[in-house]
Amino acid sequence: MIHEGAPAGIRRRLSWVLFTGVSIGRTGYIAAVTVTTLVAEDMLGSATLAGLPGAVAVLGTALGGHRLSTFMDRAGRRRGLVAGYAAMALGAGGAAAATALGSFPLLVMALAVFGFGSSADSLSRYAAADVHPSYRRGAAIAFVVWAGTIGSVFGPTLLAPAEAIGRALDIEPLAGSYIVASSLAALALAVIAMLLRPDPLEFADRGTGSRPAGRVPISATARTALIGLAVGQVVMILIMVMTPIHVRHHGHSLGAVGVIIAAHTLGMFAVSPITGMVADRIGRLPVILTGQAVLAISAVLAAVADTASTGVLTVALFLLGLGWNLSFVAGSALLTEGAAAESRVRLQGIGDAVVWTSGAVAGLGSGLLLAASSYAVLCLVAACLTILPAVLAIRRRMAAHPAAA
Repeated sequence: MIHEGAPAGIRRRLSWVLFTGVSIGRTGYIAAVTVTTLVAEDMLGSATLAGLPGAVAVLGTALGGHRLSTFMDRAGRRRGLVAGYAAMALGAGGAAAATALGSFPLLVMALAVFGFGSSADSLSRYAAADVHPSYRRGAAIAFVVWAGTIGSVFGPTLLAPAEAIGRALDIEPLAGSYIVASSLAALALAVIAMLLRPDPLEFADRGTGSRPAGRVPISATARTALIGLAVGQVVMILIMVMTPIHVRHHGHSLGAVGVIIAAHTLGMFAVSPITGMVADRIGRLPVILTGQAVLAISAVLAAVADTASTGVLTVALFLLGLGWNLSFVAGSALLTEGAAAESRVRLQGIGDAVVWTSGAVAGLGSGLLLAASSYAVLCLVAACLTILPAVLAIRRRMAAHPAAA
């Protein structure tokens, strides 16, 4: 039987509610993560461990992806997303307090909670897939990912007003970004709690069997999707989290950092509807591989960018976001179609756990690599990683068509 999803009217309404929630939550998330390495460097007086709070936040997201998806499998998407946004608001508030107090350990702990909660943004894309027919899942996922465009535009523009909030409260100005993030997470929580009815999981194809209690089976298709998702995340995180420090070290302002990160996050989200349609039309794997190629180009461009101006680096970070988008949207759709209906929700959570754990390792490693070498070397290492999905795709094709080899 072909899964047809929700009736058209409910499908549209629930998709827009999810879009709105992610738009609000992602705006706060971008405002927070943009300043995190700067806050950490100011506290520690060095960039060596400046990536640690961000890495811990991403580890929190990995744990949140797994635990919240397991909770959603039992209790539904709405309750899981509400729990996530509540944790996000609490964690951002804790990060604001840590920044005001100058406490690095408290910052790390608060960002772990913040990251756990921010997995709600990521898991929202699968809630959209629940209410759509199987042949439209790529576009459905892309629509919710597209909501991140709002965050990419407005998140960095909130840095200056957020600093003013910090000064008005007579605390460390950078703490203002976390106050803004906490407020926006609370608003996203309210939107989801009130409007995400009926629950999207009511319309999902759950299969005819019982929910598996043990190990979730992972097909070859799902493994391919996971590798594409993980490599895309690692490459993006390696470069993105150290770019604000790289820019500031070369004498550019916080406003310049905001512009570069805005371009990057715009690339991450703005073309999502096109990505989804293309992935539905020509297939998921070609789009994933195209994304990896764009990531490699962006990494090389960032490595050779002139430090006297930010123009080339802005283009490179936009392409970094675009390459991530191609890999993320197509990889998410491939993972969804590569999962058995009975275990799909849990596999989606496992997939996010793999992706964000890989990103956490990259976030921590980025600071160490920058301290041990240079920003250019960091970018070139990232470029080399994009070879892995291409090698895997070639091996799969040779195994499927041995005569051609």
